[in-house]
Amino acid sequence: MPPYKNPNRSRLGDVFIDSYFQYAINIGGANFVTGLETLTGTIPIQSDADFICVHSMYETGLANAGVLLLVNGGALVQLTDGASQRAMQNITVPATTLFGTAQRPYMWTLTHRFKANTPIGFQVTGLAAALIGITMRFVLGGFKVPINTL
Repeated sequence: MPPYKNPNRSRLGDVFIDSYFQYAINIGGANFVTGLETLTGTIPIQSDADFICVHSMYETGLANAGVLLLVNGGALVQLTDGASQRAMQNITVPATTLFGTAQRPYMWTLTHRFKANTPIGFQVTGLAAALIGITMRFVLGGFKVPINTL
């Protein structure tokens, strides 16, 4: 007989397949006037569960035969954990060092827990005039864990 599973899923090992989740943010569009602006945005984490980030992806919509036209992904990125107001890096980093493609997502070596009901801050600085009018989409993938269960 299998062991009893707590209906509140109180252990990390109790996370089920239906816990997979993605958070996304669009940055740019009409706000990229010169392609060199620094834009900010936040992803609000839902209040029902903490979010464990496992991988990250991005899309610029600028590709030619599958080859990205922008050096370093076209932008420098800084992430901030809203619960602690802690920057996730000590400097802004090229988008390609923290985000992959949907076919090859960037897998986080160590997962990170973003607490429920707090934001993930994004600061994105464009590096190329080719970004004028372009929307960049950043996606964080992972799983949700009910509050106070880790």
